[in-house]
Amino acid sequence: MTTPDQRRFPRVEFFLVPDANEQLPVWVIKPESETVGRAGVVVNLSGGGLQIAVSAQEPLQAHHYELRLLLGEDEGVPLFCADVRRVWSRPLNCSAQLGGFEFESNSSDAEQFLLVQTAHVAARRWVHCVLVERMTALA
Repeated sequence: MTTPDQRRFPRVEFFLVPDANEQLPVWVIKPESETVGRAGVVVNLSGGGLQIAVSAQEPLQAHHYELRLLLGEDEGVPLFCADVRRVWSRPLNCSAQLGGFEFESNSSDAEQFLLVQTAHVAARRWVHCVLVERMTALA
């Protein structure tokens, strides 16, 4: 039997994300370097925070994560990151849960990228991401 660290192909996660009055299927392909993180989709962005949909298989329990944006499979594509804090989470449907997060520092590379992306995209395009649980010192 193959363990997750010895997969021959990248792990693909699937869930349904609400859009207007329907639920759209979303597949997130996690690169081999991101096997420990939770695949997700940035659903929306607000001042200082964002909502991320992740699989409903495991509840979001940690409070601190590193958000890593997945911008393509090419190794040359920059991977923008930001430290985020989970404020709330709730079930979204049978396949997904939604989490509300705050950026822990102002103007991270990830936040700046998402602000530009949101401002210039007319059609609905989600940004795929990975949430990696962070250990806090003496938590």
